[in-house]
Amino acid sequence: MSEDDKGQISPEDREALRQRSSEIGKKLDAINAKKAEAERQLETARQTAFGQAFKYSAELIVGVGVGGVLGWALDQQFGTAPWLMILLVILGFAAGLLNLIRSARKAQAENEAQQRAAPSVKDDDEDDDR
Repeated sequence: MSEDDKGQISPEDREALRQRSSEIGKKLDAINAKKAEAERQLETARQTAFGQAFKYSAELIVGVGVGGVLGWALDQQFGTAPWLMILLVILGFAAGLLNLIRSARKAQAENEAQQRAAPSVKDDDEDDDR
């Protein structure tokens, strides 16, 4: 190498660097695409969980509300205030709770296969040194 060639890259080395740079760029694009997909799946799972939580709370509230309104109307009709309203609010709460339990069991049964397929996670308390 002459004094004038110092600091210069040969055309072969320059092409090799371009190819390596291109390969690294493709790998980064693939990793970023996987990360974006994982984030989309996580967001979808969060939205689904939020929807289920809202559904469960609505079932409980509707049961109590319907029982209260029906009890109040019957109390007005029969002049038994507030006994029928109290009784039907309790029955509405029980009905709402039963609907909530039914829905939770159904959701658990639907997700059971997915839960069984998930890999097990080692507890932090477990030691291999024993």
